[in-house]
Amino acid sequence: MASLLPVAEYTSSHNVRLVYDNIVCESNPRRLFKLHFQATFLKDLLSLKRFQFVYCLYNKDDYIVNWELTWFALKFSPAHDASFQASHAARHYTFKFKFFLDDLPLLEKLKITRPDLYIDLLTCRSCRDRKEDLMHLILCSKRRPVMHQILQSYQNHLFSKLREAGELADKDPTPMLRKPSSLSCWTISSSNWSAYALIRGCLPTMFIDLFVDLSIPRQSAMKVVAAIHNNFIQKLRKRIWNLRTYDKSQWEDAMNITLKLKLTPRPSNLPATSYVPFSSLPPLTHFMTPRDSEIDWIKNSMTQAFAGWDVDFYSGRVIRYYVSIVASTLETI
Repeated sequence: MASLLPVAEYTSSHNVRLVYDNIVCESNPRRLFKLHFQATFLKDLLSLKRFQFVYCLYNKDDYIVNWELTWFALKFSPAHDASFQASHAARHYTFKFKFFLDDLPLLEKLKITRPDLYIDLLTCRSCRDRKEDLMHLILCSKRRPVMHQILQSYQNHLFSKLREAGELADKDPTPMLRKPSSLSCWTISSSNWSAYALIRGCLPTMFIDLFVDLSIPRQSAMKVVAAIHNNFIQKLRKRIWNLRTYDKSQWEDAMNITLKLKLTPRPSNLPATSYVPFSSLPPLTHFMTPRDSEIDWIKNSMTQAFAGWDVDFYSGRVIRYYVSIVASTLETI
């Protein structure tokens, strides 16, 4: 292009309007193409399996994701105070984005990235009942009461700001509060995708519309909602994620899975399937076998589980590792 046109021709501004069906799309072509590629990237993001829940939000009267508000809340920087200092910002941002992208180091992901350290039988180290993915992090029986409290504080915080906005606008916000209070996103369940979307950070349009209806400028309303959501994320990290991480670290210490070991490269000579199959566990009838029986089902199951592994069968680490899994299984039966 530079060899065909003078520099002034393609660097100067042009009075161009792109029109489709008598509707002006955008007078700035550069901005139009930028928005086009952003929309393309968003489409690619939503096509990922981790964002398939968005397509379950089919009730437009209940929950419509506002992506502009969602990105704004993700990039929003909370004000630094005694409870949120500058040193906390990096951890807050990291957790917020990983939580939104479903990229936290949960056990189900660690089983994929480090199957040599985390075998498939591993369950949540807090409840020891279910496999730990992001949905379970929210619904874990050991943390569900706390999650309900945090979500309730989210709702209370939002409603208090709406009441303040009503006082500033000299309007009674009580009738308007009926709409957000009736949203299904305030109730946590495995089938309630609107609650899952809210917790993940896909914020609804209604949150903004309520403030705008109370004569609050849209940009100011976005800042208020973003601050409320970031406060929620901070509580979730402190009261749920940190405690979950502590439970997991306690188990890793018992298994001698050190930070140095986790940072070492994954072994390249792992067998085709490095997971311990459920079939390697003993049948239920074997649990009634007396201790002096000739049937050593623990040894047999360990032999099957670690078949093909270049490990010392009687090493303390392997035995502690496997016995902890068996013990967890016994607790749930």
